[in-house]
Amino acid sequence: MSELFETVLILSLFGFGITAVLLCLKPITTKKFPAKWQYYVWIAVLLTMIIPTYKLIPEQEVQRIQYMTQTETPATETEVNEVPEQTPEGPVAPPITEREINVTQDVKIKVLDLLAIIWICGTGIFLIVVLMSYIIYIIRRRKNAVSMEGNSVLLEAKRELKIRRNIRVRMSPDVGSPMLVGVFFPVVYMPCKEIPHDMMRLVFLHELTHYKRKDLIIKWFALFVNAVHWFNPLSYLLSANLSEACEVSCDMEVTKNMNDEEQKLYMKTILELVEK
Repeated sequence: MSELFETVLILSLFGFGITAVLLCLKPITTKKFPAKWQYYVWIAVLLTMIIPTYKLIPEQEVQRIQYMTQTETPATETEVNEVPEQTPEGPVAPPITEREINVTQDVKIKVLDLLAIIWICGTGIFLIVVLMSYIIYIIRRRKNAVSMEGNSVLLEAKRELKIRRNIRVRMSPDVGSPMLVGVFFPVVYMPCKEIPHDMMRLVFLHELTHYKRKDLIIKWFALFVNAVHWFNPLSYLLSANLSEACEVSCDMEVTKNMNDEEQKLYMKTILELVEK
């Protein structure tokens, strides 16, 4: 377990550095690159915090680097047992014995084992809290929800995006704005309010675009990364920026073939449904 924890620490430090650099460059990259590019970059950072790519380096190359960076040669057996020399200034400190080295290594191993246990407990608690919160959230939304099966506007949006999967629609008083929920059994929850046909079509296009791009899977993956790196504060900033880029890139995807009037109506729809 300690070896796994060491790997996680290395990946966390690596992700910490990349995230810090990207956050510093965000004012520039936001203007220079499209939201879709930023979204993919944040996904790539998530992957680097889970996949130990540094282990792909050949072991011989690692040994060569270690040899080149080594500044001191290890003590020989005779040096370990050698009697301290006397100098005019006083006796020279004896070299560290093998026993002392072994004791130091044992202490390090015990500390790593303890930290590894704390880490795995924290990861488990994080995942349990997330899953329980999600289950409670779904139960509450379903409790007073009304089915809108066979909604013609949804069917129109599905044809437009060439989606064949059965996606259910429910209206719930506990929902403030439209949202897509469920990776395996997707459901679009709509607020209990009158929404004109043209606006409802745009809402469905937005939510179905999330489904088509597999954004829910990415968001769950981001939560898993947060669980693994719960001790790293920048992992939460990474997830927040990922979510922001996800929404903006989804808006860009929906409106890329729209004219000016349709884009204005889309922005009006998003603003009205989010604010109310």
